Amino acid sequence: MARGAARDKDEGVTPVPVNANLEIDDKILGPFTARQAAILAAAAVSLWLVYACLHRLVPPVVLLAAALIIGAALVATITTRRDGLSLDRYLITAIRHHRRTNRHLNLDADEPIPAGFAPLQVPVAGLDQAGVLDLGDAGAAVLIECGSVNLQLRSGAEVRTVLASFGQALNALGGAFQVAVSAHRIDLTGQAERLESGAAYLAHPLLEDRARAYARLLRELGADRDLIARRVLLVLREDGPAQHAAAGVLHRAAQAASLLGGCGITARVLTAPEATAALTAASEPRRAAPLAVQCPPEQAVRLADEADGAGPGMYDPADSTDYRQDQEA
Repeated sequence: MARGAARDKDEGVTPVPVNANLEIDDKILGPFTARQAAILAAAAVSLWLVYACLHRLVPPVVLLAAALIIGAALVATITTRRDGLSLDRYLITAIRHHRRTNRHLNLDADEPIPAGFAPLQVPVAGLDQAGVLDLGDAGAAVLIECGSVNLQLRSGAEVRTVLASFGQALNALGGAFQVAVSAHRIDLTGQAERLESGAAYLAHPLLEDRARAYARLLRELGADRDLIARRVLLVLREDGPAQHAAAGVLHRAAQAASLLGGCGITARVLTAPEATAALTAASEPRRAAPLAVQCPPEQAVRLADEADGAGPGMYDPADSTDYRQDQEA
């Protein structure tokens, strides 16, 4: 019975391995790409010219040993990868990064730039309350926060239905769009502190014990494991004048949210403060993740210092009667 159920669940679904690097170059000469083959060919011609000039002055064995060392180092340089880049490109990028000024300031156009700083080139010229990013001559764009769907617990027919719906949604997304997936670490210390501070106001001693135990669990999870959360943003861009582009991109955003909803994916357009937080997190990856990142799309977000009383989701003693006071009375 169990084998039959498993067979029915996976019927018609064939796993297809997909390379994590979708932009990988094609191999044209053995394991080497066109760029790598061109670098090796240029190095081979250079070594041959060096041999032709020095073979009468230097023993051939010495030239052969030097050519082998240089060739091995060159092959290792162009084949070794770090952070998705080959080692030669990584070294060139590192040199450019260190030669460029890394300190930026957000200043008005008429303000002078202090020595040692460079202007931060941001393509966003403005942001309205609806969350539409004004890109100037490039049009307008919106950021859509998307949820995810777990296919592991679905049957084969359900997986096929979801994938077909997702394919139709991608085909229906007209214009330029981009899917950006980011990851950040989660710090549960603040949530644990809020639980401990509000535990004393709960209406029953058992609830207080459970709240403190849950706070200890959160601290243990944060201390023993690296907690990672992922955020999926769908970026839609519309060309044209700012006013027409804003209306067009908002219409496409509503259509995209409806199409993704058919796949079971929650989607909503980020408001102006949330879009600002997303852009800030993208430009300053070391900054702590905003609360909007750690909150599901359908749940409202409110900062703790803006909340009234005990804060969102916390027991307020002014709204209820303490059970222990009733018992003492």
